[in-house]
Amino acid sequence: MNGFSLLDSEGDSTERYEEAERIGRALSRHADLFGQPTWPRAQVGILIDEWNYQLYSTLNPGSEHLPYSVRGWHRLLWTPASRSTLSSSMSHLTMHSANTMSSSCLPHLVIREAAATLARYVAAGGNLISEAMPGRLDEHAFCRRGELSPTAADLFGVRQASLTMVREPASGSRWSPPERTWGEYLNPVMLNGAGTLASLKLRAHAYVQTFTCTTSRPCLLFGDAVAGTIRQQGNGSAWLLGTFAGHGGTAYCDNDSQLLVRALLARCGVQPAHSGRLLLRKRIGLDIDKDKEAWLFTNPTDQDITEMIDVSDWACVEDLLGNLCHNLATA
Repeated sequence: MNGFSLLDSEGDSTERYEEAERIGRALSRHADLFGQPTWPRAQVGILIDEWNYQLYSTLNPGSEHLPYSVRGWHRLLWTPASRSTLSSSMSHLTMHSANTMSSSCLPHLVIREAAATLARYVAAGGNLISEAMPGRLDEHAFCRRGELSPTAADLFGVRQASLTMVREPASGSRWSPPERTWGEYLNPVMLNGAGTLASLKLRAHAYVQTFTCTTSRPCLLFGDAVAGTIRQQGNGSAWLLGTFAGHGGTAYCDNDSQLLVRALLARCGVQPAHSGRLLLRKRIGLDIDKDKEAWLFTNPTDQDITEMIDVSDWACVEDLLGNLCHNLATA
């Protein structure tokens, strides 16, 4: 319908066409960086389990929880990390993964079979961030006694104390079923950080799960109850958040929750590629061009941003889309 073409219906060129041409020429000049997969290795990944997805697709009305959480974690990771991978299959999570992908976010996993794989990842030095209810159901979709698999309970160092649904802010109904009985829902609430996350807050979404700590320490509180824990195991750590934190990446977003997620990632060794408000993604040279990089900046806001970029470690800097070429070695 001529709505999104590079050319209009009559002319030979448009501003869009000329801009695409300009970008294409720039990319062609550096085909060694842009013509092959040269992204730096991801610091953090979102773990996906096919059987977990298949089970969630059958749940009514809970089928939307997993997509909400995966989308939300991707959004939450994009800003602070800028080096996250969209997904990593549970079957590919090995001891080698702990050396190459230091941290992993686990949208709520209800099937218990994967718990042993996660335990090995943490034991090998990986940092695991899990949402509420890990291992709640067995491979036959029956709820386990104690509502946690023994492996998950040992991995996170907890026993379940309570599990209650929580209302969405402003009487929303994006994923919540109608209230069936009085007292089924908690009012909207912010969980308070504790220990290493003290003074920070996280909005509760869908559920609030509380725990009794066995070999773990509290990192989130719901009143006086423990709603999040951390268990250190050698160089690895297992974090259990007693709510569906990923939902807050795309729904009911708030700055407090984003600050807590950033602090949590920092505790797991995930640092931003750039400390300012601009987002930075890099392409890194391979083989003979390993000392060459392309830095791509994105402004994720609706405001103009001006920031200082430290390039003191480089001898020459070139503007990819302009004519600037500054030789710092002779400046």
